[in-house]
Amino acid sequence: MYSRLHLTLLFSLLSFVLHAQEKLTGKIVNNRNEPVSGVSVRISGTQNGTTSNVEGRYSLTLTPGTKYELEFSAVNYIGKKVSDVVIGAGLDNTLDIVLEFAPSDLAGVTVRTTSRRMESTNTLLNFQKNNTAVSSGIAADFIRRTPDKNTGEVLRRVSGTSIQDNKFVVIRGLSDRYNSAFINGAQLPSSEPDKKAFSFDVIPSQLIDNIIINKTATPDLTGEFAGGLVQVITKDIPTSSQLAFGVSLGYNTQSTFKDFLSNERGPNDWLGFSDRKLPSAYPKKYGAYNYLSTEDKVAVSKSFRDDVYRQAQSTAGPIQQYNLTWSNVVRTKNNAQWGSVIGITYRNAKQLYNANKELNEYFDYTDAQNKYTVNWGAVANIAWTKGRHKVAFKNLYNQLLDDNYYVRSGLNFDGLQEVALRSSVLNQRTLYSSQLEGTHQLFKDIRFQWNLNYSYNHKQTPDLRVQTYSRTIGSSGPLTLNLRGNNTNRFFSDLSDNAFGYNASLAIPFTLGAHKQTVKVGGSATVRLRDFRGIILGLKEPDDQSITTQPFDQAFLHQNFRPDGFYYTTDLQNPSDKYYGVSALSAGYVMFDNKLNDAIRIVWGTRFENFEQFLKSNTLTSDKASILNTNKFDVLPSANLTWSVNSKTNFRVAGSRTVARPEFREVASFAFFDFEQLASISGTPGLKRSSILNADVRYEYYPRSGELLSLGAFYKNFADPIELTLNESSTGSRRQYEYRNAEKANLIGVEAEFRKSLSFLGGAKWLENLYFNGNVSVIFSKVQVGNTNAAGDKLESTNRPLQGQSPYLINAGFQYDGENGTNVSLLYNRIGKRLALVGNATFPSIYERPRDLVDFQISQKVFKRKGEVRLTVSDILNQRYVSYQEAFNGKGTLPFIDYRMGTTISLGFNYNLDLKK
Repeated sequence: MYSRLHLTLLFSLLSFVLHAQEKLTGKIVNNRNEPVSGVSVRISGTQNGTTSNVEGRYSLTLTPGTKYELEFSAVNYIGKKVSDVVIGAGLDNTLDIVLEFAPSDLAGVTVRTTSRRMESTNTLLNFQKNNTAVSSGIAADFIRRTPDKNTGEVLRRVSGTSIQDNKFVVIRGLSDRYNSAFINGAQLPSSEPDKKAFSFDVIPSQLIDNIIINKTATPDLTGEFAGGLVQVITKDIPTSSQLAFGVSLGYNTQSTFKDFLSNERGPNDWLGFSDRKLPSAYPKKYGAYNYLSTEDKVAVSKSFRDDVYRQAQSTAGPIQQYNLTWSNVVRTKNNAQWGSVIGITYRNAKQLYNANKELNEYFDYTDAQNKYTVNWGAVANIAWTKGRHKVAFKNLYNQLLDDNYYVRSGLNFDGLQEVALRSSVLNQRTLYSSQLEGTHQLFKDIRFQWNLNYSYNHKQTPDLRVQTYSRTIGSSGPLTLNLRGNNTNRFFSDLSDNAFGYNASLAIPFTLGAHKQTVKVGGSATVRLRDFRGIILGLKEPDDQSITTQPFDQAFLHQNFRPDGFYYTTDLQNPSDKYYGVSALSAGYVMFDNKLNDAIRIVWGTRFENFEQFLKSNTLTSDKASILNTNKFDVLPSANLTWSVNSKTNFRVAGSRTVARPEFREVASFAFFDFEQLASISGTPGLKRSSILNADVRYEYYPRSGELLSLGAFYKNFADPIELTLNESSTGSRRQYEYRNAEKANLIGVEAEFRKSLSFLGGAKWLENLYFNGNVSVIFSKVQVGNTNAAGDKLESTNRPLQGQSPYLINAGFQYDGENGTNVSLLYNRIGKRLALVGNATFPSIYERPRDLVDFQISQKVFKRKGEVRLTVSDILNQRYVSYQEAFNGKGTLPFIDYRMGTTISLGFNYNLDLKK
């Protein structure tokens, strides 16, 4: 009965296919990438037509299968005619137009284009060509042809960009802390408790419309970046009503249908919500537990669940991914329009791999990793537009649960111990981002834009469990619980980050000489509130030592919690394991967009930013509050000059000053030991903000529709760069990393990007739809580190590369977009040797070895182009992930961590229903 109901519902939905007229939609911009409202769009030889709205968008009803010629005209612009316009079910029923300003002596002239194909240039290439700054981007149609499942994986395809740990972006060799992230015009806070970074794996790729990375600064953008400013735009307001759904199942060569181990799952884990939590009997007030009697401590210890150490075995099923998107548009009688996009995507995966971890003469471990991941996201955007006004309400929600259960075996040579460890590391993240924004075309084409935004970022580590057994190497005695230090513990943390902000701008056009000019003034403010608390509990060494040899799933049963047995202690707790922070960033700017003549355009101005940061935290050794209160005012000038030699060629020169400010976590004294990485990370009060001088030159050539060739060079000079470096007091099995300011750093690089049709190889028509695209970056950096001895005396400086920097990055691929609905892509990615963790005089730095990543995808339109079948093969070569230390004597390398993730083969189906109104 249940399945019959599903079939009935499915066929009912399929009956909603629209067979009547279709709508052609698009966006009209000028050659400054500004939307043009009030453009007349007409069918040649008729009076049938429409006009563009405040966003430059239009919608025109046409008959499928009929060829049309369309006319686009507006005051002060050169008109345009586009022929061979054909629409139909399953076709790309969009046509974006770029109109050029009309010089006074060419008013009223219309330029005829030869065909719709020539006019339909790639949207992002148009944006890149006419953008005010040096930028790179990637659009939804390209994302759809890759096997990438989240934004982090998508970003590695962008020129000069790589991804660290599959989620943190590295742009132009600069680590994540030197980059900023925006979504729909609002800045995203750091999603990590231990670093200044946004974890891009939380945004599913299906919800993305496009991604733009600005690599040079303009006054209307935040001045807090040096590598790049990542702007993620989610699906916007539709021009037709549709229901789209999809399903994908994936097979991983080393995980799927294999035995999978974990602690027992909670009932809501599959939804991304764990039932793990600190019991209510544990005192909320910090330090109160220490004053309890032994009997009360035993009672509180027994309130913790004792069944959580049970090991459950299951089968790693296929990787599952589902998506559903409903888009709706309603046109009212007074020429107003309401539009909405509501979408949801869900992914569930189990992944198995063995990681070998080795560090010189200190340890040699093998970790059997069992990683369970649930990620689902939703977008809900609604907008109203009428004439010269638009108001939109955009919302993004994401829920991520990531649980890594691993079993470690091996030798710890530092302590002469044979080790058997089990750990369950569960992280739960919630992200909500909301914007209320408006665009208004006022008198004399003055454009007013505003945005109110809020974001909520919540990360929990509920009941991270580590359980270590050990015995002397070579001993035949039983494995015994190691309760020393933090070898066996339970850790709970809760981080909440709330951000409130606004931005507003006024763009005023004016004429100087024969050319249109613009001055833009605006301001913004963002207030962030962060609250973090961590609780780590060790165990009292029992008088009854017999219970320390009990099996892992029985040792911590309630009967073993007694005065002569176990009970939890706070000996591992530090006063600094909590902090509260408030920051406020206020900014104002003035920006001029000047056209000096027909070929030269300069965008220049100054941004003013005032940053205040307040942090209340205890020190590592005292429960007295340590308060940091900083206030810094920065003047950040920038200029971007573009010389358009002709309609196909740009030369760009840019210069700016930007900053990189310490994050809450980087100045808080909180320290956390990560057993997976075998290292701890702590903040450093008193960090200075970094000041960066940036310079860029770039050549761009756009030979024909959808093609690009560019070559650029860039230089950056850092004062007081912030890096994560190894503390001198570290030991081999207890490495301690902390944030520090180096003296200065320099970075220089070149990057090339290309997209070229292979039609020049012969007369075959299919070659016109086959493109070879890619990008290459070569980067050199040098950090000057100021060294001091034990007495604080300054020693000679040493030089090394920037942390996170790769000497080169390569992306390349072939893409075929056939007229019969067949799409094929073959993509390649490689990054050079990357400095992952900075060492010291005792322990060499840790590098990541280059690996070749090859992905393949083929898709075919079916069911009159309304459906699509897609086969993807990701990481075909399945090369090992390897990190290593370089020996001090320069003779060879020392292994650190290596593992394989397997090749993943996925088969998916998507279907679009046109909903009849």
